[in-house]
Amino acid sequence: MKKDVKELTRIFDVLSNEVRLCILLKLMNEEEKNVTYLQQCTNVSQSMVSQQLAKLKAQGIITCKKQGNEVHYRIKDNKIKDMLKMFV
Repeated sequence: MKKDVKELTRIFDVLSNEVRLCILLKLMNEEEKNVTYLQQCTNVSQSMVSQQLAKLKAQGIITCKKQGNEVHYRIKDNKIKDMLKMFV
């Protein structure tokens, strides 16, 4: 039980940031997106989006792959998608 609580605390901490939550909501409905697309939908700087993507990646919530000069991101953890679907 304690492990589950720690995991939920980690997830809620990640979701408590407006930019990260916006990114995850966009990725929830899309297969993969690049930083430029995510920057346009969040209305913050590209560097801010990149910083938030790095935090999401470090937490194991998203993954990325390089395609040419672009990096495409997607949600790695389906538990996050399921959780977000409960609220949207």
